[in-house]
Amino acid sequence: MSSSLLLPSASLTTERLEALAAFYAANLTLHPRFTKGSRWARRVLAGPGHEAWLLAWLPGQGTDLHDHGGAGRPSAAAVAVVSGELTEFIVQPGDFPGLRRRRLAAGDVSVVDDRTVHGMRNRSEAPAVSLHVYSPGLEAMRTYLLDETGLAPSKILRAGEDW
Repeated sequence: MSSSLLLPSASLTTERLEALAAFYAANLTLHPRFTKGSRWARRVLAGPGHEAWLLAWLPGQGTDLHDHGGAGRPSAAAVAVVSGELTEFIVQPGDFPGLRRRRLAAGDVSVVDDRTVHGMRNRSEAPAVSLHVYSPGLEAMRTYLLDETGLAPSKILRAGEDW
């Protein structure tokens, strides 16, 4: 993505967000933990207008469909795959919402704006590690259910309390 537009409600441009995620992922010195119960996530750094989280995914682990904070103080995000492979599911809005699927391999970076509803899952046979950069820092995620009737809010997860 080469746009340098300022993302709505974000502190960093799309270009800067993507560059930071790629840089942090390429220069990672921390070692993630893999846990059988659910994906592992830790905030690893914060800088002006952003923060970064390291996530570790065993095969089959993933997130619910979610946004990055909703109306309060939403965050844009860039996800860099450090190792392994993840699949990103992005909700396509409309009268009949659907999911667009995108495979992300090591070295790939995906950027989503602060209004995107998406999910991530390790659908491969091997563990995966990803580095997520949020701008502004992530305070909450709203999860959603998607079925033939559309997209419905499910719950709110708060940083530091629910993950």
